[in-house]
Amino acid sequence: MTTTRATTLLGLFLLGVAVLFVTEATLVRIGEPQFIPPITLGVALVFIGVILPVLAWPIRKITHHKPEHSAPQPINPFYATRVVLLAKAGALTGALLSGAGIGIVVFVATRTVVTPGPLFLALATAVGGVLLMAGGLIAEKWCQIPPQSGDEAGVLEPGAA
Repeated sequence: MTTTRATTLLGLFLLGVAVLFVTEATLVRIGEPQFIPPITLGVALVFIGVILPVLAWPIRKITHHKPEHSAPQPINPFYATRVVLLAKAGALTGALLSGAGIGIVVFVATRTVVTPGPLFLALATAVGGVLLMAGGLIAEKWCQIPPQSGDEAGVLEPGAA
């Protein structure tokens, strides 16, 4: 599995901004109430963003083992796979939801009358999305195995298998 690219995160962020801005404009134009994210969304995103590195910490301790200490413990591949998939999904979801929060912020800020309630709630969603993305990227980095001595960035030489 490859690491998450910055262009993918930027693309999802911009997609979230565009979709939510257009959705808000459409809802208001047809006379419906605008979408205002609940505060629990931002809190949940922050909570998940903190949990992801906590889940990845045991893997980091094993993969960054110092050889002069005791023998390294084996890594449970199923646990490591679950954590890295959660981390990647968290990073992508965080980018999308932070973009969605910013899209709502831009829509609310461009209105004639700016109300602080929806602006604060959308900012909480955007900050929660950024923290989820950061937690996912940290956890994904911690799940990588460092290159062994003699290897270049973990690439096997031809015929080494």
